[in-house]
Amino acid sequence: MSKVKLNPETDDVGNTFKIIAISLTVVLNAVVFIWFFLFSGLIN
Repeated sequence: MSKVKLNPETDDVGNTFKIIAISLTVVLNAVVFIWFFLFSGLIN
């Protein structure tokens, strides 16, 4: 019974970790692109 209860929890933790990692990568990429466009605009 404990194993059956622990498996969904580990799956939920893995899913949330994947979502957090993907969101962090997307946000970092967006910040880098915005940073690059701002600097290109200022330089030009």
